[in-house]
Amino acid sequence: MGEYSINIVKKNVDKELFLRLPSKIYDEKHIVQNKTFEKEVLENTSILCKGAKNFALIVKNKNDEPVGRSVVSLYEDDTAYIGFFECIKDIEVSKLLLAECERIAKEAGKKRLLGPIDISFWIRYRFALTDELSYTGEPANKAYYSEFWEESGFKLSKEYYSYFFDIPDESFDSEKAKNRLKYFKDKGYVFIHPDLQNLEKYLREIYPVLTEGYKNFAGFKMIGEEDFIKLYSPLSMILDPDMVFLAYKENELKGFLICLPDYGNLLYKTKTPAVLLNIMNIKANAKRYVLLYMGIDAKCLGLGSALSQLVVDMLKTKKSRAVSALIDNGKATGGYFKEKIKEKRKYVLLEKTIGD
Repeated sequence: MGEYSINIVKKNVDKELFLRLPSKIYDEKHIVQNKTFEKEVLENTSILCKGAKNFALIVKNKNDEPVGRSVVSLYEDDTAYIGFFECIKDIEVSKLLLAECERIAKEAGKKRLLGPIDISFWIRYRFALTDELSYTGEPANKAYYSEFWEESGFKLSKEYYSYFFDIPDESFDSEKAKNRLKYFKDKGYVFIHPDLQNLEKYLREIYPVLTEGYKNFAGFKMIGEEDFIKLYSPLSMILDPDMVFLAYKENELKGFLICLPDYGNLLYKTKTPAVLLNIMNIKANAKRYVLLYMGIDAKCLGLGSALSQLVVDMLKTKKSRAVSALIDNGKATGGYFKEKIKEKRKYVLLEKTIGD
């Protein structure tokens, strides 16, 4: 391992190397990097850094070029979270990175390593197992990453799937979903699309439903309502309101389903006039939507199926395809319209027990 050196990122030169590494590993079509967010993490100014102690690591070769990086995030629980992992195709770099992550975690008294998780649940986590072009919101990484982690003793913690659907036709109909929708409408539920000019109002209603529904997800860390608003307000620029569904009973939000136009990695590119025009065109005429966020009041069993029927009806109108994104294996949402799945992709979250 003498060919490489590793250190905690503190100096500006190392911060620049940390930010530069993804562009060495991926081509323009595959790179998914939010440099603004990464800079905030390195400066510890991101709202998601609250409550976390983060250690950014950089591995360099003999020419002081970046070849690997990661961030270890520590909270009050017994787990150390490893994220922002990037590595050239040399397992010695990965071993060096993960060994240092483990050393930091043990020194802090942690009992488990879990990743990849970029700070927490709110941004990006999981490894994709292939190098295919990513849809918006999908993990994007080299396929060998999970193999490298396994070589360092990591085991499967959770697995997830994305399901791809063609443009729905009449054969797409589900009597179960239709009956669920009718049931809730008969019970007085009202289904609407949001006015994006007033997105903050809807985000405040979504916040308690989402945080309650996702609180047991891997890497979930509670954030305050105001931080939640700051984090998700930019969605107003890229959402298609026709593909956001809100369910109310007596003026109280009981469930939501948010679908994004699939921009690929376009949202991470420099916002030149050409890129902005492309984003506007996709927003107006999306060929595919990503079913990214769903939250249901625990007492409203079956409401998710009803919302999925509304999605299908709108996809028929728009003549668009869809991806049901990043579903925890075994969750009920993985069963919606499962007979119509054309393709699926798998993702993993890995863990390693350390210490006593």
